[in-house]
Amino acid sequence: MKKAVLEGEAYAPVGDVYDFFMDFGNYGKYSEYVKDVRVVGNGDLPEWEIEFRWWIVRYTARSKLVDYEENEYIEWQVTKDVDVHGMWRFEEVDENHTHVELDLLYDPKTASKANPLRFISTKRLIRMVRPVLDRHVSKVLRRVAAEVEGEPRDVDYTIRPADPTDNDEFLALMPDDRIKSDKTD
Repeated sequence: MKKAVLEGEAYAPVGDVYDFFMDFGNYGKYSEYVKDVRVVGNGDLPEWEIEFRWWIVRYTARSKLVDYEENEYIEWQVTKDVDVHGMWRFEEVDENHTHVELDLLYDPKTASKANPLRFISTKRLIRMVRPVLDRHVSKVLRRVAAEVEGEPRDVDYTIRPADPTDNDEFLALMPDDRIKSDKTD
């Protein structure tokens, strides 16, 4: 398993940020590549499906809520095809500022189960996806910030790998200036 932490800042109260991420329907509002989000299991630990479409790629991810603590964290895992476990963490910096982290544990080897483009080499696919992914993540984060904070702004984010020397295909998708090389775990 590999580990990486994506982090950024939200200039809104921690409760507003937590509520936004706890509403799974929000996951599809800001991306033109998400075609549908469906809650498929209700209760304290619901499951949801997110249908993605990009270029010739069509994939439906299925995830479930594992645990949560209001205004502190939301833990989830993907339950279909890939081995990914995540936790959104929220830390109140002050009344209108929340530090947000997404801790990811993942097995990159399982990604091939969800990849309909197996005929394209990994290196070539990374070259194709890398510029699109950063632009897309930045656009989604700007849209989320506008919703949560009440006004649009550019959003900066970074990724901190557990082992920056590791050859990680997921991190190869991200621009080098987004990756923090210091090991602060």
